[in-house]
Amino acid sequence: MTQAIEEHAGMTRVAAYHEVQEVLRSYGFWPSMFVRVSGPLLEGTLMTLSVEEHLKRRRTEVVMFSRAQLMDYELRTVVPSLRQQLDAALAGPDPIPKVDIMDVMRTALLRVTAKVVGVDGLDDPAEVEEVRELAEHFGEGSSAEWAIHDREAVVAAAVAAKDRFGERFFGPARRRRAAMLAAAARGEIDEAAVPNDLITLLLRNYGDWEDEKLLREVVFYVTASANTTTHLAPHVLQEVLRHFARHPGDRAKAGDLSFLQRAVSEGLRLHPTVPALLRLALEDVTLPSGRTYAAGEQLLLDLNAANRDESVFGPTAGEFDPYRPLPPRTTAYGLAFGDGAHTCLGRQVAVGAGNGSVDRDDIPAGVLTRLLHEVLRYAPAIDPTDPPIFRDNTATMRFARFPVVLHGRPSDSGAASRCPVRV
Repeated sequence: MTQAIEEHAGMTRVAAYHEVQEVLRSYGFWPSMFVRVSGPLLEGTLMTLSVEEHLKRRRTEVVMFSRAQLMDYELRTVVPSLRQQLDAALAGPDPIPKVDIMDVMRTALLRVTAKVVGVDGLDDPAEVEEVRELAEHFGEGSSAEWAIHDREAVVAAAVAAKDRFGERFFGPARRRRAAMLAAAARGEIDEAAVPNDLITLLLRNYGDWEDEKLLREVVFYVTASANTTTHLAPHVLQEVLRHFARHPGDRAKAGDLSFLQRAVSEGLRLHPTVPALLRLALEDVTLPSGRTYAAGEQLLLDLNAANRDESVFGPTAGEFDPYRPLPPRTTAYGLAFGDGAHTCLGRQVAVGAGNGSVDRDDIPAGVLTRLLHEVLRYAPAIDPTDPPIFRDNTATMRFARFPVVLHGRPSDSGAASRCPVRV
């Protein structure tokens, strides 16, 4: 199954991989998707800016993703949270424990999000739950372009959630960081004690911004790092479980980070977070391929089609294959993170290099790779009597539920490789 885009038939559809890539790399187009419907929530944030503004802000924010911080997100945030939740499920009264993997992954990713943006004090389960609910509204509002109905109501609910988040979490965090920066400037605390998170970086570099503009940028990052990744992860898990069912010999690779990183990237290629990216031509443009576009033309860049382009990914482009050979300079995840100046800044957080180059445990593999690695340690299987359910209120292929039963304990030798996969 792929995501539906029929309602956008009036736009100029671009489906070939290299033509989509050329558009994404051209400075003649503006990313219009997040402002057509979601403007009240996201206008003015990183992914809505012109190329020059985008690059300037990107240089400010990319320092959050140093190797040390990526490893902190992966090994000291995601992994402990997952283990805590899955161990709790195993310790419960059910002889064969079951969890909704979306809930488990969302909680782990929210803890990463809190570190990235600078929200403090999410040790209280009630506060985690509150942020989770708010983040879900952000996710709905940011993807309202693909909502089946009531788009305005979806965005209005997201804006209300933004205001609530600002009052409950952003405001206090902003005041704490402003006080720390001031104290560091006076020499009262060491500069190294000031955190390297989004709110701090924004205050350092854009101290004259109004709070609303700061808040929107934070909301964008909450959406990208928590909500979007939560919806990607079950697709990847499902593809890997199906792969193990078809290729039982590969079950032994459930603990192989290099294999899992390529598997994650292949899953993202087949299941991009949105069915298409939208671009508005700012001027008359002629691409290197020779295709021309007129100023004001609205383009729909079909990611499903581009990422399944057989001229790039071969005759089995529509199938999941973590061993897929790739042409030179072609990423394993295709255009799932975009390309060019507006390539998603969170790519390294999600998949690291994404090319299966992880050869030891002390280099970034990506939080999605770590999520998959940890979950497979518990030998998950899809219950045929309670299968995953897709949502029916969006054109994106997003799960409403993704329950799995856990058949293994990490202390059992080879538990993941003995996973009784059922799909």
